[in-house]
Order: sequence, then C-alpha cells, then structure tokens
Amino acid sequence: MKTLVTGGTGFIGSHLVEWLVGRGRSLRCLVRPSGDKKHLEKLGIELVYGDLLNKESLRKAVDSIDVVYHLAGEVYSKKSSDYRKVNVEGTGNLIECCLGKSIRKFIYFSSIAAVGPSKDKEKLLNEDTPCNPITPYGKSKYEAEKLISLYFNQYNFPAVILRAPIVYGPGQSSEVTRIFRLIQRGQFRIIGNGEVLKSLCYIDNLIEAAILAEQNEDSKGKVYFVADEKPYTVIDLVRTIAEVENVEFTHHRMSPLAADLCWICFMLLDKFMGISILLLHTIKAMTLNFGCDITKAQRELSYQPRIGLKEGIQKTVEWLYEKKLTNHE
Repeated sequence: MKTLVTGGTGFIGSHLVEWLVGRGRSLRCLVRPSGDKKHLEKLGIELVYGDLLNKESLRKAVDSIDVVYHLAGEVYSKKSSDYRKVNVEGTGNLIECCLGKSIRKFIYFSSIAAVGPSKDKEKLLNEDTPCNPITPYGKSKYEAEKLISLYFNQYNFPAVILRAPIVYGPGQSSEVTRIFRLIQRGQFRIIGNGEVLKSLCYIDNLIEAAILAEQNEDSKGKVYFVADEKPYTVIDLVRTIAEVENVEFTHHRMSPLAADLCWICFMLLDKFMGISILLLHTIKAMTLNFGCDITKAQRELSYQPRIGLKEGIQKTVEWLYEKKLTNHE
C-alpha cells in the first residue's frame, strides 16, 4: 500500500513518517525544493518536489497512491491572506488531483482553532459545537474542512478530519519550546486567573489516532477531536511542567487587560493591514477556553491516548535537555 504524506518535514509529519517507515509502509512525500529534506532522504523515502499551489506537482505526487496524510499548510504567517491561499486553495488543489484516483483514505489534519474557543468552561468543545473561528488561521482550517465535506458529499471522497489542539513532544515547534524555557527560568506569566481549560495532544497519541482513522472504514466523511485524555487549567499545565523541570512553581500573573489590548491590536492589524502577529494572539489565547471532548474518537475509533500529561512533558523535557534548548545546568 503506497502512502503520500504532505508536510513530512514538519514536527507532526516527521513523527508520522518515522512511524510508517518503521512498519514497512511504502512512502512518498511532497516536499518543497527549499525544504530541509535530510531526514527524509536518510530514511530512503521517495520525494516529489512541488507545493500545494502547483497542480502539476500534485498530480505526480498522488499517482498510484492509496492513502494520503495531508499535513502541509500555513501555520505561522505574517500575512493573513497566506492562510487561505495555502490551507484552503492548496487543499482543494490536492483533493481535485485525487479525484478519479484509487485513494482509499484521505486524512486531513485540522485544528481546534477551526472551531474557536468555548465561551463556557463547563462545556468542552465537541464535534457538534458550532464553529466560530477567531483567527485567520482558524478560519482557513474551517474553510478547508467545509471544502472537504463538500467533496465527500458530492463525490463520496474518503476523507477524515482530525482536529488537534496544541501538539507537543520531542521535536516540537519553537513556540511551544519557548514556553518550557520561560517556565524553567521562572519568567512565565499567567494572564488572568489561570483557570481556563486547555487541551493538549502528545505527538504519539495523535499519530495513533491518525492510524486508527485510516484503518476504520466507517470514519469516512467524519470529524474527530483528538487530544490527551482530558483538558487542564493553565495553572495545572504550568505546575506540571515546573515539576518535571524541577523548578519552583511560581504564580507570576498579568492582568486580563493586557490580553484584551493585544487582541484589539491583532484584530486591527488583520482587518486594515492584512497582518497576523502570532504573539498577540498567543497572549489573548491564555484567557480563552480551548478544552475539547474526545469521546467520539474513543467510541468510534477505539482511540485511547496512551501517554498522559506528565509522561509526555517528561519525554519533551528530556528531548530539550538533549538538544540543549533550555538553560539547565
């Protein structure tokens, strides 16, 4: 069975590729000519050069493919328009090139941002929650989801949508790494009361869910939230990271007014200049509930996250030590 992975050079994609190669899967990866391909080349993976906006390269990528894992997309961009261009138009291009092919399953990695935050801490986000994304990135992921659903309804396109929250683990993004470093230094600031809920997903848990979604024939056309077993408050998350890093848990706080001011700036820059500044949104997100319910994935995919928060944080910190990304002595 031949499998295509887009975004194989990224954090999630590289873990997925290693998992598939380790189990003898025949793999092909769509990569940009300018991307860092050393890891994929070392694994002996077939590479097709191109991108989501080049249909000709996509046709070559999907030729003789049975399963597609679509992770490539725009996650951090200063230009708001880039999110829609890549995440929506690019995804549409890929699906169009898949039509008429013998694609058995198309797994799309979406985001909790496609739904937006919950207004009520007592109500976790689930697959029936009306989507109200609040960022250019979240809006683009929601648009991509709607596009995928349209192709499923019109062509019975065998797609599955996985919505993940913050994904963490060895090899994680510099944005998440920065949080660990700030906590280690005692410089992390909790905005507000720290009682809002956040779901996280350890990388191995996400990969396991993706494989289950591929193997389950009844998953076609469905959407699943995928995360660790339960959400945590910001205070609980910071406390756990501090405990694993063996540093004192501190309660440095900032007024929620700081988050509101950042959000106003974020919205104005996006509306009038088409600029998206991640830091401004990140500060505001500290005051928003992004906890999700994974019951549907547990029930229909038999998904059971094996790695809990403390173990996942421990594995992540060990990787940070190894890569010398923290200031531990």
